[in-house]
Amino acid sequence: MISAVAKSFRILEELSTRGPLRLSTLADELGLGKSTVHRVLAELGELGYVEQEQESGRYRPTLRTWELGTAVVADLPVKQAAASALHDLHTATGETVSLVVRSGDDALYLDKLISPRPMRFTTRVGSRIPLPIPAGGKALLAASDDGPEVVARLAERPELTALIDVDKVVKELTAARRRGYAVASSKARGVVSLAAAVIDRDQRPAAALAVSAPADHLDRQRRDEVAAAVVSTATRLSESLGRL
Repeated sequence: MISAVAKSFRILEELSTRGPLRLSTLADELGLGKSTVHRVLAELGELGYVEQEQESGRYRPTLRTWELGTAVVADLPVKQAAASALHDLHTATGETVSLVVRSGDDALYLDKLISPRPMRFTTRVGSRIPLPIPAGGKALLAASDDGPEVVARLAERPELTALIDVDKVVKELTAARRRGYAVASSKARGVVSLAAAVIDRDQRPAAALAVSAPADHLDRQRRDEVAAAVVSTATRLSESLGRL
């Protein structure tokens, strides 16, 4: 039986990740009764975390949810130290750069600086993607002791079986450890991403810095230049964390 607290968080998470939704849509997506969803939404509304659009009747999270997340993220040492590193990497490459951390078996995007060049992205700050898929997630797994185990575990999830080739990803993690950075590409979007892990004072991966660019702009020489910038910036950020 799902507790009232769990129901509240499931509803709030659904609203936060999918945008404004109608009560009936929430009930159907979460497998909850409409009366239950209505009661939870009313309580969240009274607490200031949810509001209802007058014209459409849809529900959406308020900025109070953002305030909570921002307060938590602001206290992360890597977030505090990464601002200048992200800016430097963005300036050096002219491409979109991201700060990614591990959250369970997901890569969570903490920050992102967008390239002025038009690109179609599927991630934004706050997005979660299973670790073996994006370059930032692969970089984190390559620097972790449980990388292969995580890949194998996630590949067993029905919704990820077709997306994760265990043998291929494990070989990619080995290659990433050897050269110092991970690579991911999306043929559908024509985007290539390169990422390197940021290591904390305990020699654990605290985050990853990633650069994403159109594949047709990354010839061999340009890719090597971007990879060198990513690795160099991640190394400097690791040194900064070691001093905190």
